[in-house]
Amino acid sequence: MHVIEAYNLSKIYKGTHVPALDNISLKIEQGQIFTLLGRNGAGKTTFVRICATQLLPTSGTLKVLGYDVISQAENIRKFISVVPQEGRPLRALTPWDHVYNWLKIRGEEKFIAKIKTEKILERFELLKVKDKPAMNLSGGMKQKILVAMATAVDADLLFLDEPTIGLDPVSRRQVWNLMQDLKKEGKTILLTTHYMDEAEILSDKIVIIDNGKIVKEGNINDLRKIIPQNIRMDISKKNIVDIEKLKEYGNVVEIGTDIIRLFTFESSIGELSNLAIKNKMSFNISPITLDDIFVHLVGDTIKNNKIK
Repeated sequence: MHVIEAYNLSKIYKGTHVPALDNISLKIEQGQIFTLLGRNGAGKTTFVRICATQLLPTSGTLKVLGYDVISQAENIRKFISVVPQEGRPLRALTPWDHVYNWLKIRGEEKFIAKIKTEKILERFELLKVKDKPAMNLSGGMKQKILVAMATAVDADLLFLDEPTIGLDPVSRRQVWNLMQDLKKEGKTILLTTHYMDEAEILSDKIVIIDNGKIVKEGNINDLRKIIPQNIRMDISKKNIVDIEKLKEYGNVVEIGTDIIRLFTFESSIGELSNLAIKNKMSFNISPITLDDIFVHLVGDTIKNNKIK
C-alpha cells in the first residue's frame, strides 16, 4: 500500500518564477522510513508541507493515505503528525504541558494522556525538567519537546522535518531508536535531514532532490552503485609528490585547500598505503559514504574541482 502518491507535483510561490517543486512524481510505501535529501532550498520542506496539508500545490496531484490533499485535507489530518522544521515550543509552557495538551487536543482521555505523556517524556529524558518553562531549557531540549509531541500521538504517518537538528549524539540516537520502533509498529515516516549518517542508518528508501527535481532515488545499496569505487582515501596535499601516480588508482578530486581525495577500490589499498608511507604522506582510508554520493550528485565541490 502506498501512503503517499505524488504525480507531476509542482509548487511555485507567489512572486517567484522558479518552481520550488518541479513535476515531482514519487510513491511512499506503508511501514517505510522514507528520506528526502537535498541542499537548503532544494524543495524538501515544501514537499513535506504539501503532504501535511499545510500548503497547496500549484499543479499536479497528491494523495496521502488515499485522500486528496486539496479536497480531503481534513481526512488526512486525523492520521498524521508533524515535526516542522521551523517549529518552536511555546516559551511559557513546560514539556509536560506541551505533550499532555497535544494529546488531549488529539482526542485522548485524561488518564491515557497522562500515561502517554509520562512515558514519552521519560524516553527522551525530559521527566526531570517536565515542570520547567521551555524558555529556561536548552535548544536541544526544546527540539526534543517537538519530537515528543509528534511521536506521542498514535499517528499512521509522521512527517519529521530535520527532527534531530541541534541534538547531542545521545539524544539523536534516542530519536533514531524511537523511529525504528514506530516502523516496527507499521507506522510510516517521511524524514528530511542534513545528517548523512542518519539517512544511511535509518532509510528504507532515499530520494535526492535538487532545484525542485528528483535527481536520484533508491535504497542505500542502489545509491552506492553511483560511484564505481568502494573506498576513499584522503591525503594531505603538503606531502603529495605525484598526482598523476594517484590517478592510476582511481578518481582524484580536490576537497578544500588541504586534502586530495582518491576514490579507489579495496584491492588497491595495500599498494596505496605503501606508496603513502614511502613518501611520508599523511592519509586516512574509509568506505564510500552517502555523503560522497550526495556531493557527487548535487554538489559543486567534486563536479567543479576535478584535478585535470
